This record gives sequence, structure tokens and C-alpha cells, in this order.
Amino acid sequence: MPSAHCVSTVDGVIVSVDQNFLLLMGRSELDVVGKSYRELTDLRDLDRSAAMLRALIAKAPPVRLQKRYVRPDGTIVHANVLTTRFTNPDRLISTLYWSDVGRELPPIALWETALGIRHVQQVRRVEFGASLFNDGVDAIILELYLAEAEGRIITVTELMDRGPVSGSITLRWITHLCSIGILESNCDPDADVSFTNDGMAKMERMLGSIARLPDTVSKLN
Repeated sequence: MPSAHCVSTVDGVIVSVDQNFLLLMGRSELDVVGKSYRELTDLRDLDRSAAMLRALIAKAPPVRLQKRYVRPDGTIVHANVLTTRFTNPDRLISTLYWSDVGRELPPIALWETALGIRHVQQVRRVEFGASLFNDGVDAIILELYLAEAEGRIITVTELMDRGPVSGSITLRWITHLCSIGILESNCDPDADVSFTNDGMAKMERMLGSIARLPDTVSKLN
């Protein structure tokens, strides 16, 4: 699994990087160290990157963001970024993955697939009525995946508020998903919710399968 590392200030100014980071960005160390992340980030992802920085709390679990970077020649590279904030000195430590073993699709393709599924779910509820699709579990795991992919921390209360079903049903689903090892949370209303490693792997396999569906159909024809 190719990976790279970057250390920056809490404002996003790069302090040090490893060789893989330079290879990913297509730049030299002199062209990277001392620059803000904003100078390397695709304009479409600047707002999400800034939101991730604001969300980071010292010693909290890493924040995940699927992000696009711009190389000097104008080409775009995608990376799955995990960032943690540390103190003494106050620094952000980021690990970037851009091609996982067993994952044929880049993270951005999985994120775009998840957005498409959410749109279909919303249209389905409008056209056919929410009562026909009222268990809510598919919406819960999809909303959580999008939050993690976009670098947003989401709490139990936020999932309860955003779900298509009542808060009590959403809470029961969260509790059940935790019990079978898909999610992690203590189910306190203010507690964060996240996927376990196994839960995230299942989501990515499902999204990858859906994203590749047109190719699968064309081969059958």
C-alpha cells in the first residue's frame, strides 16, 4: 500500500515530508516545505480541507479526508488522507494513501459513488414515499461513510437528526451495528461514530462493486 507522510503546522504550513510525498506531488523538497496546503490542493477541495483543519482536536482520533492535489504540470492526483493533531510542538501529522492493495478504484471514485447512491435514496423516498423504505440502516451507514470520506466528525445525535427514520430507531441501528463490529461508538448522544476497520472495508467493497457495475454489465453483453 503506497503511503506518504507530511508534518505541518496547525495552520497547514508544511514543515517536513518524506520522499513518497514528493513523488506523489511531483515536486522537490524546496518546492514543498514552507508552503501552505492550499498551494497544493485542488480548488474544489479547499473548503473541505479548511473544515478538516477546524475539526482537528489534539490527541483525537485521525480525521479522514479524500482529497485532490494538483501537480506542477496541472495533472490531478487523488489521495486518502488521515490527519492527527499533536502538541509539544503543536503539529498536524498526515498520512496519505493513494492506492490500496485490493482496491482497484481510487478513493474519489468511491466517494462519488456514495454521493450518487444518496441521491438515488433521496429521490426514491420522494417518488415512492418514505414509508416504503423506512428501516433507515442504508441511509445511516451511507451518511457516516460520506462524513468520514469528507473529513467530518459526526456524532450519534447528528445521525439521529439526519436519518429518514425516528431518532430512537436510528439509535437502535447504531447500537446493533456496534454490536456486530461494523461501527464504533459508546452511543452517548454527543459521542462520535465511526466505522471499524472491518466496517470500512465492507463499505468500500460494496461501493467498488457498484462503481464497477457498468463494466460488469458491458462484459455480460
